[in-house]
Amino acid sequence: MSTLAIEINDAELVIADQRGVLATEPGYAALIDGSIITGLDAYAQLRLKPRQTSNRFWDELSMNSGSAGIDAVDSSAELAFAQLNSIWKRFGKAGMNALLVVPGHYTREQLGLLLGLSQECEMPVRAMVNAGVAASTQPYPDCRLVYLDASLHRVSAVMIDQSDDVSERYEQGLNSVGIASLLDLLATRVAEIFVLQTRFDPFHRAETEQLVYDFLPDWLTKLQEEGDAELCLPYNGQEHRVEIKRDQLLSVADGFCQALVQLSLQFRKPGVGLVVQLSHRLHQLPGVISEFQSLDSIHVVPMDTGAAALGVLKGLEGVSQSDDPVKLLKRLPWRGEAVQLNSLESEKVVVVSHCDQGHLSSPSTHLVYRGIAYAVDSASLFVGLEGIDGGHNIIIGEGQEAVSRSHCEIFRKEGQLCLVDLSQFGTYVNEKRVSGEIALHPADVIRIGIPGEELQVIAMEEYVGS
Repeated sequence: MSTLAIEINDAELVIADQRGVLATEPGYAALIDGSIITGLDAYAQLRLKPRQTSNRFWDELSMNSGSAGIDAVDSSAELAFAQLNSIWKRFGKAGMNALLVVPGHYTREQLGLLLGLSQECEMPVRAMVNAGVAASTQPYPDCRLVYLDASLHRVSAVMIDQSDDVSERYEQGLNSVGIASLLDLLATRVAEIFVLQTRFDPFHRAETEQLVYDFLPDWLTKLQEEGDAELCLPYNGQEHRVEIKRDQLLSVADGFCQALVQLSLQFRKPGVGLVVQLSHRLHQLPGVISEFQSLDSIHVVPMDTGAAALGVLKGLEGVSQSDDPVKLLKRLPWRGEAVQLNSLESEKVVVVSHCDQGHLSSPSTHLVYRGIAYAVDSASLFVGLEGIDGGHNIIIGEGQEAVSRSHCEIFRKEGQLCLVDLSQFGTYVNEKRVSGEIALHPADVIRIGIPGEELQVIAMEEYVGS
């Protein structure tokens, strides 16, 4: 029986199975024309229709009337059900069960409510697993181990007990600090830079304010990798461009980074090294890793995307299947070899491979766009607003911002499909921006543009490649 792992974190829910991360999406919901939409579709309404949009329903999961924060929706549980049901309909299959990776601060009542919502979705839940325990797959002998993560409205640190198994000792959090407030500060700073350099104020209109939030994750990634970058904001047929340096945003993130450090320092013990496992949601933010590197006796381990969801899938043999009531697991077997840190003066940033994501053995053969399958053989397939003369093309329909004329190229190389981003706006595979050339695998989802057009990667068994 196959298993789907769903990591509950409103900053980025992660959906994975034994093949790897299938998708990620933000914990947003919106009521549009009487229907609840969730994920990226709801995020695209954040600044356009703020009174119809909510991002607190996972953090404040409740059946209490009025807890949804949206008129005409009674409780936050209704919004959580809508997103969970959407995920299960898209990724769940007959004969499949689910593991729910849950934050450490959930109360017994919230865990019971989450389980009830899963049952309403007709989702067979195998177990619920503490996120810190799920992500911590390898012990660090002679060190203290902490898992540090953040949601939209909270930062949490889980103290990990390292014995024969991995278990949660206790969890501490800051309810006043979260990724949502940091993104608001960063978006405001970016808007100020646009005003200073171009006299164009993107916050003057709801449409361009939304574009700033849509582009912000991509811009932050680019600044992290390159140090400085040209940011482009297309609107109404014009492109507004600014030059920005990473240091211009670091001061904005200072308070958030210092809060992370202070929370982590509560776990430090004199004479003992402290290993801080940083979730991908945190280490991708500007200034976070450098803030930790300035401290003595602290080693930072940047975690891969979906480390908690993939980590628990590596230990399925430790998660029993029975007809007993679903349990919350705060203890699992170790799923990797011990990591030896030679001394307190060793590298401050420890790079560890946590999860072998794996992929289906069948090679990819086609892209599916709006119900039509496009074969990729010896000739490249180009995706964008306009076709390449004499080439094979997929033309993206109208209504999308941030799509280049020739946005990306898909081609066959050594028997498998590969993708190269040709745009200045970014191409995303499974919600991760493409850098350079990457291989495509069955079930991968390509997204381009805003709000976004999706293309699915599939394998047709009867197909014989060129």
